[in-house]
Parts: sequence; C-alpha cells; structure tokens
Amino acid sequence: MRYIARWAACIAMALFSAGCDLSSNQGVGTKLYPADVAAQTDLQNAYVAAICQQAGIVPTAFDGVTSCGPDPYDAKTWWLFVQAGMNDIDQRCDAYLAWLDDAQRTREPVLNELALASATAQTIMLASGVGANPITIVGAAFGLAAGTFTNVQSRLILTMPHSTIQAVVLSRQKEYRDRLMGTASTKAVAIISRPNALYALRSYLRLCMPMTIETEINNTIATFERNGADGLQKDSLISPRSAGVPFTPTSVVKKPDRPFNPPRAEFDQFFAEKGALSNEDEQFALNGLCLDKNTKSGLPQTKLIQMLIDIYEATRSTPKPTVNRIIDKTERLAIISQPDCGDAMNFFEKFTFANTTVQDVNGNNPSAGNLSAFIDLLNVSGPSAPLLNTTKLGAPALRTKIALVRTELGQVDLVASATTQATPALVARLVKLQRDKAAATAAPAATPNAASSPNPDPNAAPAAPPKH
Repeated sequence: MRYIARWAACIAMALFSAGCDLSSNQGVGTKLYPADVAAQTDLQNAYVAAICQQAGIVPTAFDGVTSCGPDPYDAKTWWLFVQAGMNDIDQRCDAYLAWLDDAQRTREPVLNELALASATAQTIMLASGVGANPITIVGAAFGLAAGTFTNVQSRLILTMPHSTIQAVVLSRQKEYRDRLMGTASTKAVAIISRPNALYALRSYLRLCMPMTIETEINNTIATFERNGADGLQKDSLISPRSAGVPFTPTSVVKKPDRPFNPPRAEFDQFFAEKGALSNEDEQFALNGLCLDKNTKSGLPQTKLIQMLIDIYEATRSTPKPTVNRIIDKTERLAIISQPDCGDAMNFFEKFTFANTTVQDVNGNNPSAGNLSAFIDLLNVSGPSAPLLNTTKLGAPALRTKIALVRTELGQVDLVASATTQATPALVARLVKLQRDKAAATAAPAATPNAASSPNPDPNAAPAAPPKH
C-alpha cells in the first residue's frame, strides 16, 4: 500500500523518467504492421519537429504527420531540414567517437556500465555531453536498436587505432555531404519530401554505426590486397544519390495546390498562435487532447474543449503547461508528439496509461504498470466491488468503476457526462483516502487500550507530558 501511495503522488512525473528502446530480436518478420509501429511513428514525428526548429522552420502537421513549414513538398524546406539534421548527427557522432576512444582506453569499466538510452518525444533531441546516448537516442527515431551503437564487446572497432576510425568516419561524412550538396563536378541531390529527407539522414547516421566503420576498413584492406594503392579510389557503400534525384536545368519542383483552411473560431480561441494555424492543425492538436474520443459527451464544443484543456493543464507533464486555458506553441508540439489517444479519454489518461512514446530501461512500456497501480487505488474506495488490476483502460468495467468511485467520494471535478474518466484530481483524492485509511489502521496499535487497564484513581495526579 505504501508503494501505491508513493506511486500515485508522482504518477505523471515518474512516467517521464522512463526511456525508449524499440529493438527487436525477431528479425524483419512478415507483418506489415508490427506492434511498435505506432510508437516508432510518434518518435519519428518528434524528431522531425525538433530538426525543423533547429533549421528555423515552424513544424506543422498534415493528416497526422509532422512536417516543416506550410508546404510538405517544398524542396527548399527539406533541403534546410537535411542540413540541420546532418549538423545534429555530426554532434552526436563526435560524442560517440569520443566515447569509443574512452572505451578503448578503459574497456571493461566502460562496457560494464552501459545502459540502454532513454528517449521520449520531449527528450529525443538532448545531445549534450560525451557518450553513446546522444547518437543512440536519435537512432531510436529511425528504428535502430539502442544496442546498435553500444554492443561493441569483442569487435574489430575496439582493436583499431582511434585515429583510423575517426579518419574513416570524417572522410565518409565529407564525401556524403559533397555528393548530396554538389561540387564543381557533381550536381546537388533534390530532396522534395519527408521520406526523401529521412532516408538521407538515416543514411548519414549509418556512417557512424560500428558495422559500417568495420565494413569500410575491411573493404579498404581487401581492395588494397587485390589491387594495390590504385584500387583504393572507390565510392562509399552509402550514397546520398538514392535519397533523391539530381537537380538538372529541367528539374521542376511543383508546389501542390493546398489552400490554407482558416481555423474555426470555436477552436482558434484556445490557441496562442492565432491566425498562423490552419483548421487541420488546430483539430490535430485538440485530438491530441482526445477531443475525438468525446464526441458523444453531449457537451457544447467549447465547454468540452475547456474541460479537456483543464485536464491537460492539471497533468504534470513535460513541459509544464501554463494554467490559462490557452495552448501555446511549445504545449501544442508536446500534445501532438503522440497524436492518437488510443483507449484514453483525456490527456492525463493518454500521458499516464496509454503513452506509446516511452519505455523504461528494460524496454518495457510503463503505462500498464501505471494503470494497474491506479486500479489498486480505485479499489481502496468502497463499497463498490474491487476490480482486477489487469483490466484494460477501455474496458467498460473500469469506466463503471471510476464512475462509482466518483459517486462514493463525492468527486465532482468533471461534468456529469464525463464521470467515467480518470483525472489528476481523482488520483489526489484517492491518495488522500488511502493515507487516511492507513493512518486509521495504525492508530489503535499506537494508542493504549484504556478499557483493559485497572480502574484509574480519580484523585491521582495527571501523567507528566511527554518530553520533546
């Protein structure tokens, strides 16, 4: 019970201390929609939004997909995006190479202390310091397992001189940039869409992967042995040419006809970016608060949005929302980092019980554990029948239980049509109830039982007060 109380007191804050590892040991498989594809999409959207900001471009959303600027097919926009992304990867790769150098010098201590990197939609761009985590985090956005960069025990890369490794990586990075951006003798590559841009950055990231470095070194040795020094002038295995098409004098990048659809007044009043967001942008953000899950609430649209924003602002998420019923740009980007609410009915439920963007250091999603602990808290209240703590978030039994507990506690922080939803206020009330019951149970054991003592002398002097 003490564990439950501690959990509930910081239910949301604890969630964001979790990490992310999208690894799989089952190979490519045959399923077109693997179980982690939703989480992978959310991580990639968060990465795109962060690189857009580094490039000085406002992130936008089209049909639930994060893009840069108002036109998702603008070649100039994606060109800036790719350059910003390569700069970001350079920073991470430099930190990784420094870590590898340290791993070579102090091999056992470093390898024994390795842990899986943590990543969330909000922390995916943390790239400071020297270590394997910065490049591992961005690798997660491209679906690479955390161990891709850190599982280097008994590998060639730890036996090669660090100067050789650095020379291979830096030379291949320069070659990649030259071939992508063009030189006096080669044409630049046109990047005209998000898939092209992400492929270009993923290819660039591969240049810093241990297996790529080892392959380049082995190929160089094999080529030299077969053909001598003259045979060493060869192209890298990873080329930017496949990421797009070369610019030619006849190349035409056509801007699609996508007229700006102004927002509805009932939506626009809740956003700080008034006039800058389309109706689709604002609808997308509000659906991140689970507006589309509450269509049958019977509430007027404005009242419903106010309720959902109130719940969002009461949730201890990162970044911390400002309590003003207005969604600013930073808050909007945090909300849309996981667009789909799943079985959640509001942001607190999505963030705490249906979060697909985080996993703990063991590769497990903490949402199920959070939900189980919440159900244990619900069961503290009576007289309704207890519920199995393995019940799913969307189960009617859980929704009924929440409504019954609200009635039992007199918890009225939500309107009558939304009493089946979990909120921070309900959790706080349950925590207090659990603590009160625990205190009441412990009180008799700490208080002497007067009925079992001999009849007291009414003329006796009162007992001395306890010393402090």
